[in-house]
Amino acid sequence: IDEWYGTPFKTMAFKAFLNYSLLQAWFPKQTEAWNQPSWFLSALTTSNLAMPIVLRRTATLGKAGLRNVFKVLATVSVLQKLAYSNTSRFRTHNITATGSEYPLIWNMTRFHPFWSLLEMVMGVVAARDVMLDTAEDRARLEDPLAWFAAAHAPLLLRATHFDLNDGLVRSAIFVPLYTRFLMALHRDSRSQSPSLITRLLRSAPITGLGSLTFSVFLLHAPIGQLFYKKAVATRLWGAPLRQNSFPLYLVTVFLASFLVNECVIKSDTVQR
Repeated sequence: IDEWYGTPFKTMAFKAFLNYSLLQAWFPKQTEAWNQPSWFLSALTTSNLAMPIVLRRTATLGKAGLRNVFKVLATVSVLQKLAYSNTSRFRTHNITATGSEYPLIWNMTRFHPFWSLLEMVMGVVAARDVMLDTAEDRARLEDPLAWFAAAHAPLLLRATHFDLNDGLVRSAIFVPLYTRFLMALHRDSRSQSPSLITRLLRSAPITGLGSLTFSVFLLHAPIGQLFYKKAVATRLWGAPLRQNSFPLYLVTVFLASFLVNECVIKSDTVQR
């Protein structure tokens, strides 16, 4: 694609280096070069390097300390999203403004490895919290469905004048509530009579679909370019495909994801 656009060889080589070394998340102009979703692998790889230290430190904390750490991390995350919103915009519409600086600030907000590490540590803290549950904690069950509904309720904001941008909603509302949902779900799964949503989420069809999510995440963008990116689709089909081809696109993504999951991710080499 870069060759079709007349991209200089040095630029293509630099993009190749960043993508194959998983360093693209550190470069806001390059985070979406080639396969856009692969920025996640870049940020995740960097965050994983810090996990041995994080896990050791987290293991020394009690429940009160863990909850204080979660609150501090959540506050820092929200403050960073407020800083972005004050610089760019608070609402969802036109989140990438005309000025070239705004997409870069947005990329730094959603792609940067530091913020990915922060959210991963929040997950580690929540997991450690449920590990330290006492018999009294396990007896005091919460309804996972209520937390699930609360976490997704902010979607209704899109229908109002309070359609805050994704960064704010995610850090201030969704992440804390969805974390509570996961904690409640874990506790409920260990009870004598798990709730309906717990039984549904651990059913074979849902876990089967869940196993495809990583492959879908990585493949949906490059396959989408074959269907809809003007430069690519015009070369292949004469023009980008119409919207009525979207079901075919979905089927293609899921079939490709299934093959990658079964033949690559589940292979002995990868599992080792």
